[in-house]
Amino acid sequence: MKIKHVVAVVLSMTLASAWAQPAPAAKPLARLANGEVVSAQDLSDYLERRMDLRQIARNAWGVEGTVQEMVMTRVLVLEGERLKVPRKVEEGTAQRFDDVYGLAVYKSQAPACEAPANEQEARQYYDAHPEAFVLPPQARVERVILPAAAEIGGSSAMVWLQDQARAVAQGQRKFTLVAMRAQGEYSLDAQGDLGWLTLDGDHTLMRALKTVKAGELLGPVQEGDYVYLFSVLQKREARQLSWDESKSFAASRAASHCRQEAQTKIRADLFKRYGVEIDRAAIREFTTGANSVAGSKATDKADAKPAETTDATPQQ
Repeated sequence: MKIKHVVAVVLSMTLASAWAQPAPAAKPLARLANGEVVSAQDLSDYLERRMDLRQIARNAWGVEGTVQEMVMTRVLVLEGERLKVPRKVEEGTAQRFDDVYGLAVYKSQAPACEAPANEQEARQYYDAHPEAFVLPPQARVERVILPAAAEIGGSSAMVWLQDQARAVAQGQRKFTLVAMRAQGEYSLDAQGDLGWLTLDGDHTLMRALKTVKAGELLGPVQEGDYVYLFSVLQKREARQLSWDESKSFAASRAASHCRQEAQTKIRADLFKRYGVEIDRAAIREFTTGANSVAGSKATDKADAKPAETTDATPQQ
């Protein structure tokens, strides 16, 4: 079995491998003003229950999003206890990150956000909240993603991508061929054409893609434990939708925009009240350690030889 195939198997369990081996001096991933911290072990325990988040928590972005959800759940629990919101604990002690109780507390704080009853009310919401009816910028994007620790053709992933970017920019190589080559080395994430992406995220790369024109490359750039090279094929700038374009979905958009605003405000208020600090540097460090564990296990597994049975004497 080739090492790259073993890595593909092991990386799907990257963080699980790291969680099983706690680091004695690991930095907290998040802190609260009351002295509580969210540790790597807390993350491990949480994802034991929240299997739906395991695929998301495969890189620094995903881990940060998961930690933010954990902290939001925790401060909702604290807020519920402060407000004496009833809590049902069926067995054992109450969990720190109690999703069920946290959701109940959130619902008690959030507005109803009902959809407008008719077109007139929907139009009133449209006029009062034009920002809710803006089509965000979009880009048709091709991407190459590789683990920063990978080697291709005797070079590091970064150096290899620098060479490929130069060749693509000079018209000597098609981006599609670069993506196909990268696919042979790393297949856990999509390589090549990603289709149309909505550029409304707050990640560093999303912000950078907003500045790239159609026909231009972005990168190679390292973000966390991966190196990226992007090609922007087409671009659509942000655009305010007219009422005629919006009226068919204005009612549902009004309700969803209300919920988004409420969630943002409640999170900001609670994070301020409980002094939440999410440590992005510690999260990147943790993710790097998790990937190193997975990479070492993949190499060990690939180097392991099967037991010799050719000359064994059959048992009677």
